[in-house]
Amino acid sequence: MRLILFFNGWGVPKEIFKFLARDDFEIKIIDLEEKVDLEELKKYEEINVIAWSFGVYNASKQLENQKNITLNKVVAINGSTKAIHKRYGISPMIFDRTLKNLNTNTYLEFMKNTGLDILKVKDEEVIKNYRNILTEFGKNYKEIPSLFKYSLISTKDRIFPSRSLMNYYKDTEYKLIEEEHYPFDRWNSWGEILDEF
Repeated sequence: MRLILFFNGWGVPKEIFKFLARDDFEIKIIDLEEKVDLEELKKYEEINVIAWSFGVYNASKQLENQKNITLNKVVAINGSTKAIHKRYGISPMIFDRTLKNLNTNTYLEFMKNTGLDILKVKDEEVIKNYRNILTEFGKNYKEIPSLFKYSLISTKDRIFPSRSLMNYYKDTEYKLIEEEHYPFDRWNSWGEILDEF
């Protein structure tokens, strides 16, 4: 069995990715607040990791000390392990401002800036949950080593500046793509993402 572990970014429901064909992979989507079942991973013959946005940090954090698991391809998309960082990620000032001012309108504005202008969230409970997740992310954030061998960097990204990511991944194999922060409409299947490298 072949697995793709996809570490999702913040504030995007898993259903958004349902349009991507599985090819012959099993797909597990991990949100920021979720933990990977490391024992369960041992049953797979091949494990690939794709991580997007803050999911890049989450993947490195959850998988950094796993000696018993061999990873095949490990691909970052529009994110870095230094997720809250003036030079290599989102500036701490912008992170704090986003958290402080988060409401339905600012959330929808943020989504528009990612290039994902299809979410119409009006439920304050959903926003409250996203605020809690972002608060926890900021509270538990610390600098950790990167897990990633490959990186896709969108040239039109308004969340993680492409120049910052190019500097961060300068010693890694990266590819520039002419997309926004949310680039998934570029692909028809999960396998196509892995085939970028």
